[in-house]
Amino acid sequence: MTLVAGIQSSNPQLTLREIASQLERLHERTPRGGTKWAPSSVKNLLDRAKRNGLLSKA
Repeated sequence: MTLVAGIQSSNPQLTLREIASQLERLHERTPRGGTKWAPSSVKNLLDRAKRNGLLSKA
């Protein structure tokens, strides 16, 4: 969640798919241990980051 929030903070214009591609290039595992990131997984982590105060809610 922290990594996804950091990627979003560094470039807010990135789409969910672009963030997913970046995570795949970093060889970051999905929450379920997979290697392919779905945009919905990225969105869920961004939503959690917002709820936990890591990102602004705007």
